[in-house]
Amino acid sequence: MRCGIDAESRTSSSTTDPVTDTQSVSSLVARCLRALGVARVFAAAGHGVGQLDGVVSIDVASEGVAVALADADGRLSSAPTQRPGVALLPGGRLRLSSLPGARTEAIAVTIEDLPAAIAGWTVGRALAAIELELPSDLVTDVPAGVQPLMVKPSDRLLRLSPSLTDSSTMIIAGPGVVRAGHASDLIGFVDRSGVGVVCTIGAVGVVPFDHPAWCGVVGLQSDDPASSGLDACELVIVVGVDEDELGESLPPDAQALEVEPWHLPFLASDWPPPARELIRPPLVDACAAVLADHRDDATSPLHPVRALFDVLDATDDDVVIAADGGPVGLWFSRGVVPVGGGRVIVPPLDANGFAIAAAVVTALDGGRSIAITTPGGVLDDELLDLAAALDLPITVERWGDDVVTGDPSRHRADIVAAMVDPGVTVTSVAVDLAAAGELVDLLGPVVAWT
Repeated sequence: MRCGIDAESRTSSSTTDPVTDTQSVSSLVARCLRALGVARVFAAAGHGVGQLDGVVSIDVASEGVAVALADADGRLSSAPTQRPGVALLPGGRLRLSSLPGARTEAIAVTIEDLPAAIAGWTVGRALAAIELELPSDLVTDVPAGVQPLMVKPSDRLLRLSPSLTDSSTMIIAGPGVVRAGHASDLIGFVDRSGVGVVCTIGAVGVVPFDHPAWCGVVGLQSDDPASSGLDACELVIVVGVDEDELGESLPPDAQALEVEPWHLPFLASDWPPPARELIRPPLVDACAAVLADHRDDATSPLHPVRALFDVLDATDDDVVIAADGGPVGLWFSRGVVPVGGGRVIVPPLDANGFAIAAAVVTALDGGRSIAITTPGGVLDDELLDLAAALDLPITVERWGDDVVTGDPSRHRADIVAAMVDPGVTVTSVAVDLAAAGELVDLLGPVVAWT
C-alpha cells in the first residue's frame, strides 16, 4: 500500500500532565497508538513502559504470549476498525503487528521520530510487523510541536487502458482486500473485466469457489502458478497482497501491476464487456476432485476434508475459524472446501500459538471462534491459562493422527456442544494429516510456512 504521512496532527486527543501541563513521552506514545485505533496492548513483564493513557493493558505471562496475541489482534482486525495489534515487551520495546510469526529487530527511535515511526508501521505492506525501542526516559517532556501523525493513503486514481483487454491477464488478491473492506469491489472488477482471479492464503473465500473467474489459491504449493494459469499471463494485477504469502508465484516474464484495493471499482471502468469465457484451470478441478472423493468419509482417523467440512457445517457464518499454519493450515487454505471470505484465518508464516491467540482476541471483542491446531504447541498452555483467568469462552480443537478421540461420526455434534460451553473447551479429533500426500501428488511440494 502506498501511503504518505500527513503532517497535520491529531491535537483533539491531546493529553497533558495535570501537574506540569506538558506532554510526556509516555502520553505521546499513547496518543499515537490511539490515533491508529489501538484500544488495548498486551504487556509482558519487564516492559517498563507503564500505563498508557486511554489504552487497556492486558498483562501476560511471557514475551512470546504478548507477541502471539498482538500479532493475532492485528491480523484479525479489518475495516472499519483496521489497526495493528500491540505488544509491550521487556526493555521498553513496542511491537506493532498484523503479521503473525514475523521476526523483527528493535529499531531505536528518538522522541522526534516516534510519531512517524508509529504512524508508518504498515507503509508499503498489506501485513506488517515492526518493533521500536522507545526512549529510555518516558516521563521527560516532549519538545513543542511533536504530535501524533496520520497516515494518508495515496489519492492517485488508476484506471487500466482498454488496450489491455487483449492481454492474457489475471488478478492476485491478498488479505489487504479483506482488511480494507473491498471484497465486493473485487467481485465487481472480475465481473466487469472477465479476468481470472487467484488469491493468497490471507484472502481465501474472498471470491466464491463457484464463481466463473475463480482460479484457486497460490503460494501454498510449488505447482500453483502453473496449475492456476498464472504462469501463462502477460499481465498480473496485484492487489492487497502480502509478499510473505506470495512466495515465488509471480511469473517471471509477466508485467506485474500493483494497485490499491480502493482502485478496484474504477480499474476496468473503460473496458468493453468480456469477449471470451474463462477456462476452468487444473487447480480448481484438482481441489473439486479431492472434495468429491472425501467429503463424506467417515473413517477414523478422519480425512482432513471431512474434518474441515464438519467444522464449517457445525459453526455459524459469524464464527471465526483460526487455523495454525502447516499440516492443518494447508487444508483450510487450499481451497478444497468452500468458505466465506474472511471467515478462515491462516497465518502465512510459522507462528507459535496463532490459532489459540486468535481465539482469545476474538473473545475479548465479544465474538465467537474456534481454534484448530495440533498437539504440543509451545505457547498453548500459557494462552489457555490466560483465557481461563480472563473468563473467556474459547473453543480449541486439536487435530492429530494419534490423539484420543471419540466416534468420528459425532465430530460435528461434538463441535456444536463445545461451542456452547461458557468456558475454555479443548477437544481432540483423530485426523489423517498424512493425507496431505494427495495434494503433494497433485500440486507439488508445500512451499508455505517453510
